[in-house]
Amino acid sequence: MSASVNHPPTSLPAESYRETTREPDPESASGRRWWHDFAVHGIFWRKFVDWAARNLPAACHPLLIWTSAVLFFFIASPARKAVLQNLRIILPRSSRLLNYSRVIRIFANFGWALADAAIYKLLKARFRCELEGQNWLEKLARSQSGAVVLTAHMGNYDLAAALFAEKFNRQIHMVRAPEPDALSAQHVDLSLQQSSSGAVRVGYSNSGTALAFDLLCALRDGKIISIQGDRVIANVARAPVSFFGREVLLPTGPFVLSIVSETPIYPLFMVRTGYRQYKIIAREPIHCSRKGRSRDEQVSEAMRIWARVLEENVRMHWQQWYAFVPIFEAGPTN
Repeated sequence: MSASVNHPPTSLPAESYRETTREPDPESASGRRWWHDFAVHGIFWRKFVDWAARNLPAACHPLLIWTSAVLFFFIASPARKAVLQNLRIILPRSSRLLNYSRVIRIFANFGWALADAAIYKLLKARFRCELEGQNWLEKLARSQSGAVVLTAHMGNYDLAAALFAEKFNRQIHMVRAPEPDALSAQHVDLSLQQSSSGAVRVGYSNSGTALAFDLLCALRDGKIISIQGDRVIANVARAPVSFFGREVLLPTGPFVLSIVSETPIYPLFMVRTGYRQYKIIAREPIHCSRKGRSRDEQVSEAMRIWARVLEENVRMHWQQWYAFVPIFEAGPTN
């Protein structure tokens, strides 16, 4: 099934959920130099994407995106090395030379994700969405209770949140990894608010106990929270699971929230299938009910299920898995 998604206005109830739009840190701003804007994570590139979406004809976008992908292949060395390392595990029989070309392809797909999100935000363009697992998606949309949407750095997660919020008139509380650049983080926050008419609220996974409490309250109030569950950062709680035959560390937070709030987890992905065309992939919910088991046992079981779902989708859509940090740092699973 496919659906054409426009950008209708959304009426949102007033609530006391904490706003998380970031203001630049005065100390970091005072030490900022002009060239910081041009760093790999700098604000210049995001502003340039917005400018190109407004001012350049669509026919110019492919050339610009692929040229940028080649440029970032050379200047974004840590991301290039991380993607190469991931590809060696996901596609073990592939040659190193072929994997180099795949890195450029992944960078180009990431460019398309940024471009499409900007086009939707600024031009109110229409996107076609094919639904896979429509029954699970409709169950999530109809539910009046809270739910955890567990996704990955795959496809176009920002656009997915905005489209879902607009189509089903549901508010989403999104948890993201912090952006390395403060101005880029502020740009991302404002972009999500603009593209979703304020229906997507952003929190950051390094915000600690205050964010966890806010998310728990949101779940108990029947809200939906969205978390990326394919990598960990800094001091985020984690646990090992088997992933592509390797032991990797994934965050435990979504599963603990699910247990404490007694809400299901919906694995959800959105991948690009063509020009302004996407597929939303919904999988069977993961229920974290204790049923006589300890919390650690239930979290471990739920994480194993999530790891299998994630591996299945990464195997099918590795071209759109934007894991720009090392994932497989642990050794093979015993």
